[in-house]
Amino acid sequence: MRAIVRYLVLGTFAAGLGAAAGQGHAKGLAAFCDDNLQRVQDSGAPPPRRPPVLNTLHDIGLALSICWAAHLPPLARARPGMNVTVMLTFTRTGDLLGEPRFTYMTREASPETRALYQRAAVEAINACTPLPFSQGLGNAVAGRPAIFPFVDRRNEKGV
Repeated sequence: MRAIVRYLVLGTFAAGLGAAAGQGHAKGLAAFCDDNLQRVQDSGAPPPRRPPVLNTLHDIGLALSICWAAHLPPLARARPGMNVTVMLTFTRTGDLLGEPRFTYMTREASPETRALYQRAAVEAINACTPLPFSQGLGNAVAGRPAIFPFVDRRNEKGV
């Protein structure tokens, strides 16, 4: 059920991207996703047959952040504020070109914690790709490296 819910949240998120922007992006987006996630779980609807189309770099970042949230390490082993930055290169069709390259990880983290978060980031990226790029976005990003930050905000004070 977890994979279906994650896929449906991504689908409803992309469909409601414009609606969320009118309410203040972060606040509207969170409300939109919460409302639609509840509706999907209550309805027991099958996953949509066509994935949403991503049109901007921002859409790519949001899609990856949804996958990251679903693949975070267990809370008992989490490190508050852990930062992982990954360089990714995509093809026109949304597939990964080459391997993810880790460009930054929180210095204070132990080697075991770094390895744990690297595995989680790779799992999240593999679960999301290929991403459903529009033709224009595919043409724009094909072969060009882009850097995406993943931050674990669980266990931080006030979060």
